Amino acid sequence: MIDIVATQRIKLGMEAEAEALFWEVEAATLAKDKGCLRYEWYRAEEPGTYILLERWSDREAVQAHFKSEHMAQLLPKLAPYAVEKFTSVRLARLD
Repeated sequence: MIDIVATQRIKLGMEAEAEALFWEVEAATLAKDKGCLRYEWYRAEEPGTYILLERWSDREAVQAHFKSEHMAQLLPKLAPYAVEKFTSVRLARLD
């Protein structure tokens, strides 16, 4: 199992537009990506900062997600709102 914690900073005043994209990709990921066990966006206390918590069955599922059509469509749409690219940490669960 692989857990990912990703952070995305959004330009202030553009949060609503970015959130709509986050919800769109969350729904698509949960519906379409095999091996996705969790995919949830959260607003952090710091304005314009969002946290994504992901859980995947294995590395292959994560790689397929990054290559999926909905991710290919999201990233260019999100770029105008983002302060910087995603930062993330992948965590491998101790079994």
